[in-house]
Amino acid sequence: MRKVTCVICDTEVLLDESTLLSKRLKNNPIRTFMCDECKSRLDTPRQRPSHAMSNEKSHDA
Repeated sequence: MRKVTCVICDTEVLLDESTLLSKRLKNNPIRTFMCDECKSRLDTPRQRPSHAMSNEKSHDA
């Protein structure tokens, strides 16, 4: 088991040595690790506010 720390929330997670992610972190220490919770928070797409879309359409000349 390999202990890694999330860059955002500083939680420590144990990864199995045989996983691809663990091998990548071991071979390339510059790569950063994010826990599943932080990764899901960043992966969710944000919607634009509806008023921003209406302003873009009104500028057509």
